[in-house]
Amino acid sequence: MERSQSDIMDEIREQVRQRLSIKYNWKRNPHSLIEQLEKRFGKMFFPKPPIRRNLINQVGLGTDDIGRNVTSGVREYVNLLLKRNVNLHTLIVLGSRVKGRGKPGSDVDVTVIASNLPGKSSPEFLNIPQKILNVKRCLLLNDAPIFMGIQPSACCSKEEFLSWLRDFKLLALDAVCYGRVVYDDGFWQQVLATFREIENKYQLNETNLKELLIAL
Repeated sequence: MERSQSDIMDEIREQVRQRLSIKYNWKRNPHSLIEQLEKRFGKMFFPKPPIRRNLINQVGLGTDDIGRNVTSGVREYVNLLLKRNVNLHTLIVLGSRVKGRGKPGSDVDVTVIASNLPGKSSPEFLNIPQKILNVKRCLLLNDAPIFMGIQPSACCSKEEFLSWLRDFKLLALDAVCYGRVVYDDGFWQQVLATFREIENKYQLNETNLKELLIAL
């Protein structure tokens, strides 16, 4: 059965409510001694990144708590992924860094869209081999030796991301409405075209969507 505009907006509101409930009940100290040592250690090995062809310029993301430029750090993170042979299509920064709430100690939430990532995008660990693959994925996407608190909040293939968008999943909608694209090989144009199709089909209002998603 075809969903109505009101049904879709209600579904998105409920997703936002659930996400905020989890967010504000999750206690975490971002300034632990270990993290501070990691960042200070990482500063010693933080080279100025070369500008690669597909990197998007002028994506201002502020500085971290030891004064490093976060945009440069994310670019170097992209370079790390490419050196690790990740078949990267798009990397998007989300969260407080792009919504005006970022502080020097804030994590850098990113979505990684790539073709050859081991493991699963879902958190399900069904068996030992799957657990090993998911551990490999975490190691592959770790931001060492930069240590800037870059956190892949989602890692998926192109097909998975488009599926999330068509299913009105928060992460995909948030990426389209607020995400800052730092690296792209051309895939993001397909994402935007798909979003416009959905927007027109269901008569969605992007302004209303942004009002719902700003709190994330």
